[in-house]
Amino acid sequence: MEAIQSPIQNVVGSVFIHVTDLRRSAEWYSMVMGLPLLEERLNGGPVYWLELEGGTGIILDDNSHNDPDTEHVLFSYKTTDIDEAYRCLEEMGAKLLFPIERPHPGLAYFNFADEDGNAIMVTQSDYVSAVVQRLENTESPILNKIAAIFINVTDMNRAIRFHSGVLGLSYHEVGPDKSIYGLNIQSGSGILLDDNRFRQGDDYKTLFMFITRNVDASKTYLEANGVQVFTDIERHGSMAFFTVKDPDGNVVMICSK
Repeated sequence: MEAIQSPIQNVVGSVFIHVTDLRRSAEWYSMVMGLPLLEERLNGGPVYWLELEGGTGIILDDNSHNDPDTEHVLFSYKTTDIDEAYRCLEEMGAKLLFPIERPHPGLAYFNFADEDGNAIMVTQSDYVSAVVQRLENTESPILNKIAAIFINVTDMNRAIRFHSGVLGLSYHEVGPDKSIYGLNIQSGSGILLDDNRFRQGDDYKTLFMFITRNVDASKTYLEANGVQVFTDIERHGSMAFFTVKDPDGNVVMICSK
């Protein structure tokens, strides 16, 4: 189907990782990517953020300032017109989770959900952060870059239609053998619609994938730092990956570059 213009950019701003102990999680993700711990961002607030290579960052959120009944957001899209973005999704019939919030000048956002209940944020922001560079002496082979985000779905073609419509993308429907569909993202991390967890009856969801130069060395490094591998290395041609759980049980993939 042909594309239509959308005020929501096909650019991922940040991935949200929902945690219970902000310092513990900041230390863990810094260790994984070989980054310095930014003490000035552990100042009693509810989030710790990292701008990464490629344009998509990470926001660790302890949800202490959020409504406990609100769905946890997976990631954020960018827009230059928050009001038009809200109106566009309203006309699409998307589930809008709350009205536009404007906590301070230069920042406005709202959340919406797809038919599977996946919550996504749309943000208009004037704020820019520098990329957090890896430590020169780090032993981590895992790069400070997110390759792709997973949106776990139960009906692939329904999800393709919805998410392509949000971004104004052209799309094609797929047959029953297709379990992964990549949205055409302009920059930042990719977005993969994934129905594998639904097909296989799994009780977990993979959030996203980090890029590594060496999958085997990454597994050795993480295990040496006390990280338990969740699913072992799988190899498909030149691609290899495995998954781990962070301290809160969030499943993260480590994938070859």
